[in-house]
Amino acid sequence: MKSVVEGLRQHARVLGDREQRADLHLVEVEFGSLRAALEWLKNETGHVQLTLLSIVDWLEDGEFELSYLVTDPEAHATLIVGTRIPRDGVAVPTVWDLWPQAVTYEQEITEMFGVSFDDSPRSGVPFILESWSAAPPMRRDFDTLAYSREHYEDLPGRSSIDARTRVGQETGEKGYTLAGGDAQAGDAGRSEEHE
Repeated sequence: MKSVVEGLRQHARVLGDREQRADLHLVEVEFGSLRAALEWLKNETGHVQLTLLSIVDWLEDGEFELSYLVTDPEAHATLIVGTRIPRDGVAVPTVWDLWPQAVTYEQEITEMFGVSFDDSPRSGVPFILESWSAAPPMRRDFDTLAYSREHYEDLPGRSSIDARTRVGQETGEKGYTLAGGDAQAGDAGRSEEHE
């Protein structure tokens, strides 16, 4: 894997790399050289399979992190090519021409996170959220509760319960049966039972 990483350094701006395990290595590249890195891996190495394209919302940093997992099936080795982009206003170059299955990943990321991919053939085509008009729902700043209250009415006879109370009801743990109970109350409840 070291020779692949060294070759990648000659074709892309590598910001860092580390071995996750013997068959998995992470390489962080500057966004501007993402496409060049992926093209070189696909065309010049055994990393011919796109295994996954994922995204993480680093809300506090104002960035998304894209991770492309590309696999060399003969060597049983996977390289994660990661890059960070601003949360708003940046289009990512598509890789569907390198890996046709990427179009599905790109379409899902566009719909769920609002990240667009230049020249992706399904850009703007509804995927999962066919009639969705709100902000992308997987962004960490999406307010699920506010959306639910705005779009759905309460059903008669339906009530809600916080998770701690529910756990207490299901398990019988005294400290967790109070809404908003804290860990000390839970510990106190358990110690009383064992006396």
